[in-house]
Amino acid sequence: MSARPNQRATLCVIGLFVVFYLLYCKIGRHSFDSKLREDLGALQKTFNYMKPSWSYNNTWRQIGSKANHLIYSAYFDDRLDVLETIINHKTRVPIGSLRIFAILPRPFNDAVTCTIRFENFIDEKVPIGRVQPMNEDHGFKYAPYSIRCPLYVNRNNSNMSLPQSVAISYASNRLSQLSPTFVPISYPRDIEQLFAISRPVLSVCVGPLQQNYTDALRIAEFVEMYRILGARHFYFYHLSSSEDVLRLLEHYQREGIADVLQWNVPTELLNDVHYAAIMAQINDCVYRAMTVDNYRYAAIVDLDEVLIPLKHNSLAQYMHQCDEGRTSAYVFRNVFFYKLDSNDSFSMPAHTRNRFSYTQMKVRRTLEIMPAHQRSKCIVNTHSIIEMGNHFVWRAVPGYTEMTVPQSVGLLFHYRDKCVNCKAQLMVDYTARRFGSLIWDRVDETCGQVFTQSGICTM
Repeated sequence: MSARPNQRATLCVIGLFVVFYLLYCKIGRHSFDSKLREDLGALQKTFNYMKPSWSYNNTWRQIGSKANHLIYSAYFDDRLDVLETIINHKTRVPIGSLRIFAILPRPFNDAVTCTIRFENFIDEKVPIGRVQPMNEDHGFKYAPYSIRCPLYVNRNNSNMSLPQSVAISYASNRLSQLSPTFVPISYPRDIEQLFAISRPVLSVCVGPLQQNYTDALRIAEFVEMYRILGARHFYFYHLSSSEDVLRLLEHYQREGIADVLQWNVPTELLNDVHYAAIMAQINDCVYRAMTVDNYRYAAIVDLDEVLIPLKHNSLAQYMHQCDEGRTSAYVFRNVFFYKLDSNDSFSMPAHTRNRFSYTQMKVRRTLEIMPAHQRSKCIVNTHSIIEMGNHFVWRAVPGYTEMTVPQSVGLLFHYRDKCVNCKAQLMVDYTARRFGSLIWDRVDETCGQVFTQSGICTM
């Protein structure tokens, strides 16, 4: 009987030894893996890369014979942190990966193969296995997919020809194997920026314009407000709108302020995928800002949303002062302003031609400030994002974390056409009026340049 406590004690000691040994091995592997990636990252930058000729414009293209199987874009991603495993590193060097955005059925059980094509029409097939839909598919029949294809090169090469295009194929779509649908791979506009430190520029990603969107005045106010707040570039994804909206977007594109990208999701698919495949659009925009333009920051917002700094003169100033380098996203909590609420035109200048402004005439907001991740919106560090959601980050590069912006420092002002809770308690908030001396004149100036006869942006 007396031996049993000793046996239990011995078993406990052995158990603790096993736990500590496994923990030691895990830490050791992690340290080895981190050191390996660091060494490979240094080697990655020593090669001489030759960028192929390519186009920055994308459209949704059908994959093989399946009508609603679509592929949109691909981006060269030089981050080795996003590779889950590194294989054959003694003979082959990882130089990054390709990030592909597609729409496929949900669920999708086929194993996928990437076909990577070079400018000399040499193809390389990379099996990547099963793929999963992006988050926030909302149970629809089809969903956006974010597909990663790793890129490896021989160690003894010094000059690297980067691939020009890529396609995906799978068994249930035989034509995808026989006649692949290639999309161009996006690189930095300047190849010298391939491994450069990101530029501290704030860009803005705007949700898809659809259902024949007609409110040109709202777009003008949205763009000019964010420009006042320090944004330098905008990405619009166009599905359908009025001619006046297109004229305004083309004006911003000519001025170099915006990219207007075709978002031609087929009409027959719109009822079978959530909000015109917005998750693909959000993530395409983040990768475009990161890869093509090397912008560090992207605000993920809709046209009725303005991220308002409360203790800084602009969002750009806030990012400059508060970004310590390892934050994946700055989450702004949501308050509502309602279009149904009465207008306050007290601050409207007498000379103003465009005589409506959400930010200047809607001055009562909901008293309740919603929790983070509930209708919140973010400014992200593009180089930290693996998968971005509509309201928060789903997956970030290891070592990065989200930060919720204190409600005394910044809020999301959400100007809703329809109220979420029409009986919610409201309070007066004049914060956005500190930009009024600029916003009225800027909107008038823009509308006057685009619509020269009337000077009026339509609503």
